[in-house]
Amino acid sequence: MKTAGYALGALLGFAGLIFLIAAGQGNVAPRVIIGIVLLGGAAYMIYLARSKGPEVKVTHKVDFTGDTELQELRCKSCGAQLSSDAIEMREGAIYVKCPYCGSAYQLEEKPKW
Repeated sequence: MKTAGYALGALLGFAGLIFLIAAGQGNVAPRVIIGIVLLGGAAYMIYLARSKGPEVKVTHKVDFTGDTELQELRCKSCGAQLSSDAIEMREGAIYVKCPYCGSAYQLEEKPKW
């Protein structure tokens, strides 16, 4: 999509330059106006191609199959109690970074059987 935006911006910019150059051959006012409008369109297309799209926020909802209890989460290195700020979801896995000792590891669920 970005490539198409850059290509369209370049095409509009080229056409705008052609109109501005052609304005020297006569019929000046309409050609200058069209050339400026085309150059403005080219700048806008390049701006849109460079800008990031809307930010997408993903929310993961977990449905547990059995009874669950809320337990304290403790660092496996130093034993400090961790808050929800220490937990991060990356690539479908849960990662923990301890703010006290600095250790970082992937949280793994023990099998239930």
